[in-house]
Amino acid sequence: MPFEQYKKVAVAGGTGNLGSVVVKELIKSGLFDITVLTREGSTHTFPSEVKVAKVNFESIDSLADALKGQDALVSTVGTLAVSSQKLLIDAAVKAGVKRIIPSEYGCDLKNEKTRALPVYAGKVAIEQYLDELAVKNLTSYTLVFNGPFLDWGLRNGLFFDFKGRKAEIYDGGDQIISASRLSTVGKAVRRVLTHPRETADRAVWVKDIDISQNQLIKLAQAFTPGEAWDVKKIDTEELAKVSLEQVQKNEIQPLTMLNLVRCAIFGQGYGSKFEHVHNSVLGIAGITGPDLEELVESIFSSK
Repeated sequence: MPFEQYKKVAVAGGTGNLGSVVVKELIKSGLFDITVLTREGSTHTFPSEVKVAKVNFESIDSLADALKGQDALVSTVGTLAVSSQKLLIDAAVKAGVKRIIPSEYGCDLKNEKTRALPVYAGKVAIEQYLDELAVKNLTSYTLVFNGPFLDWGLRNGLFFDFKGRKAEIYDGGDQIISASRLSTVGKAVRRVLTHPRETADRAVWVKDIDISQNQLIKLAQAFTPGEAWDVKKIDTEELAKVSLEQVQKNEIQPLTMLNLVRCAIFGQGYGSKFEHVHNSVLGIAGITGPDLEELVESIFSSK
């Protein structure tokens, strides 16, 4: 595939938590002509710089028509729509799209222990499919791994329940985790698009900071002086064992898959601390300890 910088970029999932941030970053750069794919019945509005293409996400022809002339496709679809990306990818290939960034954005799926978890089966299948297409020179792809979303995770109870003053501490809470803000993932996507040769047909890893669950909880508890927290200790090996048994017996509970994600983030051996990252190539500065303190304060100081 040719590796000139991409100009015309389509985004699927542009209204979600990450997608909206990615779209904002692409707009801010001033480097791209941006088209957001939305469902035919959507009433969501976007900034004037963005072209909106209403599509039938179950029709390859509808998708291919919208993707005609696009250089790159960025998918930020949610977890439940990961497997449906295959049709989107087929449409992109039909339309001649040169680069596809699928909805990965999380734990390191090049780590075999993480990759084997059933919760990631859809993402792994999409990776493998893209690799097959790239080998045939039908398109190129980039996978972006960024660890858990730091700011989103703090606001939405991934690391602890601030409002309820509760915390589930996994494996003692000292496991170091590489995490990234949503804006950092947006920057990484932008830089992949401006560095197509360096990022072709491979994964890239980015992070803002390495931090432990205990360190995050300590920062948050500073805003609840004198208040007792309800702290529960969880063993991820036991959690994984129970969750995998539920999957194998087809007795999946509401938290089964989420618990496997928790194992991948907080457990040992899942590669949750990124030892080698592409921050320098992708222009990711990361954040410092004081920056993290400011972030935590901005989220929790008034709650």
